[in-house]
Amino acid sequence: MKNIQLLFISFIVFSGCNKSKEEAIQASQIDLKIETIGPKNGSLLIIGGGSDPLYAEFMKLAGGPDSPIVVIPTALSSDTLTEEFLVGYKKQFLNEGFTKITVLHTRNPEVANTQEFIEPILNAKGVWFSGGRQWRHADSYLNTKAHEAFKNLLDRGGVIAGSSAGATIQGSYLARGDTKKNTIMMGDHEEGLGFLSNVSIDQHLFTRNRQFDMFEILDSRPELLGIGLDENTGIIVQGDEFIVVGKSYVAIYDGTRWSQERDTIYQLPEGSREYYLLKAGNEYNLRKRKVITFDDREFIQLQEVQAQKYSGVYQLVDNSLRVEILIENDSVNMHQIWNGSKYPIIPESVTRLFIIDSELYLEFDINESGDINSFTFSDDGSIWQKIKN
Repeated sequence: MKNIQLLFISFIVFSGCNKSKEEAIQASQIDLKIETIGPKNGSLLIIGGGSDPLYAEFMKLAGGPDSPIVVIPTALSSDTLTEEFLVGYKKQFLNEGFTKITVLHTRNPEVANTQEFIEPILNAKGVWFSGGRQWRHADSYLNTKAHEAFKNLLDRGGVIAGSSAGATIQGSYLARGDTKKNTIMMGDHEEGLGFLSNVSIDQHLFTRNRQFDMFEILDSRPELLGIGLDENTGIIVQGDEFIVVGKSYVAIYDGTRWSQERDTIYQLPEGSREYYLLKAGNEYNLRKRKVITFDDREFIQLQEVQAQKYSGVYQLVDNSLRVEILIENDSVNMHQIWNGSKYPIIPESVTRLFIIDSELYLEFDINESGDINSFTFSDDGSIWQKIKN
């Protein structure tokens, strides 16, 4: 990393079509009444599939390696779900460091409606839904006691996660829910488990060239928020906001175009085929359907004793690059030692300090004693170890 990148350039696709004034007014009235709302408590981890499904984030949200979790492979075909496979599926999570794992599966919603079946969910801190075909998750668990137990897990502060089909099932409208093939966007299953309301979630977005498919749903259901997740990428939803994690991009279909470069949000005409992209570290307000920008944030004032804890020299892990955090005139500044550049940073919380007038931030790791060990830079996920106070 040779310099701080202050710009995130979105890839934009646009085509317009004309609508009558009356239709536009009706659409805007719909938008005013319908909100996308996340869980009041707990977290959702929604991942677009791929070979790096963010197990470490799941473990952290669940409370650590010894927290009991339930893993649900139901979206896979019955031919796949052999005893041998289920042993291997559990081992996959053991290999990631989890120690208390229950594999839970049924094809029968009557079984999912029994107290015996839901018992492991009642004691779990996290649930993971597998990839496969999302309609299989719906067939087994929608509107059952298991479904209610998933919601209760969130209410008590747990995490529900899933990759690929396990991502789409978390929305309210079930994209690609047709039993015949997964290329049908609006099929014979249209209801998801609804941990997020008024939303449709797609996955494997750019890897499978699916970025335009969401418009097939939104043309018929314009009140929905569309979210498209590429592989090895996800969102962590807490309350009515989410943050992007992972290696690629998340596409947002909310009737606007966001340009970080221009620091502007543009309202799109009805029928537009335009979306915008978010990357790791970007945040979004689901209820307002709006990317969270620097001007939306509320910052805190650090006391001098608190501010002094950030002071010191930090070195990029596995590299020789160093930066110094300085307290000057009651403000905190990051000084790039190799080129002399200096950036004011201001705190949104005691762990997160933003480079002023940007969406880039430093996430500090503070130990139980209140001392700072390192920070992670949001732009590229790089870790900088504190080497000198």
